[in-house]
Amino acid sequence: MSYRKIPYYLVPVGCLTLLCSILWLLFCSSMDVSAGKTEHQHIFGATYMTMSNPYYQILDEHLRARLAVNGDILLSRDAAMDQNRQNEEIADLIDAGAEVIFLTPVEWDSVEEGLEAAECANVPIIVVDAPVENDERVACSILSDNYTAGYLCGEHLLQSRDSANILLLEHVTARSGTERIKGFLDAIEGHSGYTVLASGQSDGQIENAMPVMEQLLKQYPQADTLMALNDPSAFGGMAAIEGAGLTDRFLVYSVDGTPEGKAMVKEGLITATAAQFPLKIAEKAVEQGYVALDGGDTEKEIIIPVDLLTAENVEAFGIDGWQ
Repeated sequence: MSYRKIPYYLVPVGCLTLLCSILWLLFCSSMDVSAGKTEHQHIFGATYMTMSNPYYQILDEHLRARLAVNGDILLSRDAAMDQNRQNEEIADLIDAGAEVIFLTPVEWDSVEEGLEAAECANVPIIVVDAPVENDERVACSILSDNYTAGYLCGEHLLQSRDSANILLLEHVTARSGTERIKGFLDAIEGHSGYTVLASGQSDGQIENAMPVMEQLLKQYPQADTLMALNDPSAFGGMAAIEGAGLTDRFLVYSVDGTPEGKAMVKEGLITATAAQFPLKIAEKAVEQGYVALDGGDTEKEIIIPVDLLTAENVEAFGIDGWQ
């Protein structure tokens, strides 16, 4: 298989995305909506682990659009990978009049303080994308099938090579990330010749993944396979691989199915990415949010299936947008 060079815009585009997210937060998400609120309009809140990840940007966009169909409002907050900040954001959203809050926790266990605040205020929490440890305090959790996403990547590796020297890029404080890596490891367990050399913490961020991967490559020059918990981590890892002149050697696996990730699968730069479906998650989240708002019985957990995208099938999912 021939490979093209990884575009050097991958890293700066992450910085640009972060800057745009900060501007979005300062000038859009904190706007006072009380003056424009109509009598029957409902206020929903949302707080995500980070808005520098395109996945959460598209999720927020579709939550907002679906609520707007009913004339309702979404107040969104960016926790910027800080759980203490997110706990404060939950309290702020409650004070701002949010009747239901959509939540992607920064840390699945340390979000308890925020969950308790919502419970005391009788504000239902709808978890999206990444679970919380104490789900008794949330109305519904809507999650991708994260374990299967990792497992599918591992299965594909077994079919692609007789052996592999593997590096992992992880995010251990996010349960969704640990489940993806566990699925991958379970798929290759018991198969001789497939060795995990080391892992590094990227927190799912492109700007963290690149220097971590650079260091791993120095320590383990024999590495030839990367399993990244998400596409941004894969992009940072790939930039490091490119910088080391090892692009032709590496297979790269990831989870997300971003438009950028799908384009790289088509070009042969990413071997496979397990696609999430944020549009479906947004649809289910809004549906369950209204059930909770009306005092109805929500579904406790909804798992959205994933699909493995490879060069053979990626175009069927559309390259230019999310699935």
